[in-house]
Amino acid sequence: MGLTVITFDVVSSVFANRDCRLLLGDARGVLRTLVDDCVDCTVTSPPYYSGRRHVGDTIHEIGSEKTLEEYVDALASVGRELYRVTRPTGSYWLNLDDKCERKEWLGIPWRVAFAMREIGWKIRSEVIWHKPDHVPNAAKDRLTPAHELLFHFVKSKDAYYDMDAIRKPPSPPIWGTNGVVKAPGGSVPTDVWTIQMEDSNFPENPYAVFPEALVELPIRATCPRGGTVLDPFVGSGTTAVVALRLGRKAVGIDASADCLAFTKKRILEFSGQPATPRQAPFNRAVKVSHGRMR
Repeated sequence: MGLTVITFDVVSSVFANRDCRLLLGDARGVLRTLVDDCVDCTVTSPPYYSGRRHVGDTIHEIGSEKTLEEYVDALASVGRELYRVTRPTGSYWLNLDDKCERKEWLGIPWRVAFAMREIGWKIRSEVIWHKPDHVPNAAKDRLTPAHELLFHFVKSKDAYYDMDAIRKPPSPPIWGTNGVVKAPGGSVPTDVWTIQMEDSNFPENPYAVFPEALVELPIRATCPRGGTVLDPFVGSGTTAVVALRLGRKAVGIDASADCLAFTKKRILEFSGQPATPRQAPFNRAVKVSHGRMR
């Protein structure tokens, strides 16, 4: 198959092995170094609006914008690059939370979703992530929020989708006098997913942890085995770890060296493979085969 060329003029490769690569830098800049149509599936959760992580003042991280419009524009710039690097049959799963200011919800998830449509992404599904053990709400005049949204975008109506990989377990067969009367097949999941938060699983990690269950279904459904999964805000590394566990390749990008160090640790614990010693930026091209990192 053809070659994907990733240039490291403005990118620092923190970790690289046969199946995974972690890249340090702003997602908008790093994505521009990837060639067209090299990713099968993106699953990500960008920083919240007005909710910066610990990157430092020298980097203008997405989420630190002064206005909501600037935040939406920043995510749209990422979505535009993702559209370019995603294969025609690929998918983009985007988890977003809303924000309440001056007793009014801003409608961030759908504002971003409509911005993605302007780019060319098609909204295939809107998933409600129900969090059963939600954060208590101190407000006295509104309901306690207990959900976030997960959008599934595709580039075309013929996007890859393996429904059999995500069906619920089939019901037990019904036995009649002459043998099996009915053996129902597994049902298709609904667009409401009840998934517990996983922050407590990694007490040494100061950052929010993306639940593995929230990542697993999108990868199973929309990335073929051996395909490449991308997370441009890889954070604590859940998307990359789940992708590797499911037999896919993984590319993770983050502006935080601390986040990537934690992700690298998780990947090494999972795979037991040594990291390629690449801590400084490279001023050359690294060739990566389509669907197979080297």
